[in-house]
Amino acid sequence: MSPPRLLTIAGSDSGGGAGIQADLKTFAAHETYGMSVVTAITAQNTLGVQGVEGITPAMVSAQLDSVVSDIGVDAIKLGMLFSEPTIHTIATSFTSLFSLEAHPPIVLDPVCVSTSGHSLLPASAVASLISELIPWATVLTPNIPEGILLSGWEGEITSVEDMRACARKLGQLGAKWVYLKGGHVPFEKAGGKIVLDLLWGLENGVEVLEERPWIDSRNTHGTGCSLSSAIAANLAKGLSVPDAVKRAGDYVAGAIASSYPVGAGSGPINHFHGTMPRTLLLPTPTSPTPFTDVLLAYDADAWSRYVNHPFPNGLAAGTLPLKCFLHFIQQDYHFLKQYGRTNALAAYKTEDMVEMAASMEITNAVIKETEMHVQYCEKYGITRAALLAVPESVTCVAYTRYVLDVAAKGDLLDARVVTYPCLLGYGQVGARLVAATEGVDRSEKNPYWGWIKEYGGDWYQGAVKTGMDLLEDTVVKSPISQSRLSELALVFQKTTELEIAFWDAAMEAA
Repeated sequence: MSPPRLLTIAGSDSGGGAGIQADLKTFAAHETYGMSVVTAITAQNTLGVQGVEGITPAMVSAQLDSVVSDIGVDAIKLGMLFSEPTIHTIATSFTSLFSLEAHPPIVLDPVCVSTSGHSLLPASAVASLISELIPWATVLTPNIPEGILLSGWEGEITSVEDMRACARKLGQLGAKWVYLKGGHVPFEKAGGKIVLDLLWGLENGVEVLEERPWIDSRNTHGTGCSLSSAIAANLAKGLSVPDAVKRAGDYVAGAIASSYPVGAGSGPINHFHGTMPRTLLLPTPTSPTPFTDVLLAYDADAWSRYVNHPFPNGLAAGTLPLKCFLHFIQQDYHFLKQYGRTNALAAYKTEDMVEMAASMEITNAVIKETEMHVQYCEKYGITRAALLAVPESVTCVAYTRYVLDVAAKGDLLDARVVTYPCLLGYGQVGARLVAATEGVDRSEKNPYWGWIKEYGGDWYQGAVKTGMDLLEDTVVKSPISQSRLSELALVFQKTTELEIAFWDAAMEAA
């Protein structure tokens, strides 16, 4: 069976980072067959564009007719179109080859300005782009500056509501879907910057708002070209527009995160990160935990439900029924025994003495936790012997055996990742609640505040820092493939869900 046939109609980038070169690399990375119609050639590198020359409209038309008449096409990506005559020629060719009602998916990336700031489309051609080609677009993929230009938006875009309104104005131009990319305007959020991309469907009114961590990298040359090409490849494979866009966004985010230095300026992304060993950025002062960031972003909803769970919030407020807390503290004692064994197993799986010592440091912190649990139980009349005699709940068994199974069967990294949600989550919860100004009761009337302070205190936060550094160092020393990263993200997600279930069981005990 032949692979999907993808056509890019765009300019050439002599530096290889953007244009048809980026498109063809993206097509290849998606296991599709790539073809090209060249609209212009550029002299450009990572520092900028030094020169541009257009291909005659007649030659553009000849390329397009030649490819479609013989090979055929399953999806088309439109990029740098250079001039008004070229735009008119492409629209005319589309009319002769297809119909507005029935044509292959067309993804239009309205390239107007290069990453370095060089104009790639005359102002006089913008009106032709809007009237002649945007109505053909299955998906229109402007960035914020392009969205402002095409929609006639007045002022700046500074909020999600602005993005939403701009996307709707763009939708009036005739594209079936608008994908407004927010990478040029990252938003501030607790914990760092984020990028918001908004997909809006003209016909069905579907809106999808995608949030990703902002990646601190200068290697972003060709991101728009690659994203639109990835969307086209996914559409050619039969994916829905929302799914095609989501996967394309994930692909480009991974390509940025795993990029490597090329040239002295804005370097290219890593188009083939799925087949290369290093899929993550090395830690930097502004992005010190790239692996952790990927794990948290994999299922951000689950992580939010975990660290904002009603159970710890009830502890901080002093409103949690005592029966819930006692159920938790007894089951958590049993959990921590297996959790300590798993961290000890991680120490066994390495021959690096520094890593071994760090794993034992975490194990010792777990032992301290268990003693803290014993003291709480004794406070409420539950002796150590009675605590040991409490049978493990089904929820506890399911969680602990999953953790032990993954750690026993897997390698050192499996053991680190499967124990990470517990370590990191309790640390985030403790730090958040200790710093909170509302919803907490720090008085002596709250019998649980001491528990919150322990996890927000220096000893536990130090254990979290040790575990985090261990995890990041392990990935730096032994780079992982994209498929391996996906496996570990699934382990992290599963363990997070088990943590949620553990606290759910405590709440249900009331």
